[in-house]
Amino acid sequence: MTAAMRPEILENIASGVPLKRLGEADNIAQSVEFILTNDYFSGRVIECDGGLRL
Repeated sequence: MTAAMRPEILENIASGVPLKRLGEADNIAQSVEFILTNDYFSGRVIECDGGLRL
């Protein structure tokens, strides 16, 4: 999705994220793994956004 975006635009977007970087597919995969392996998780909301909505 971001492959076609200009680097300066990506840097501008990343600067607004507290972790100062965009997420990778592995970040989503780790969240999915947590959901699938935790039998006590109720599934309400998981925000995988680098702290953007803090």
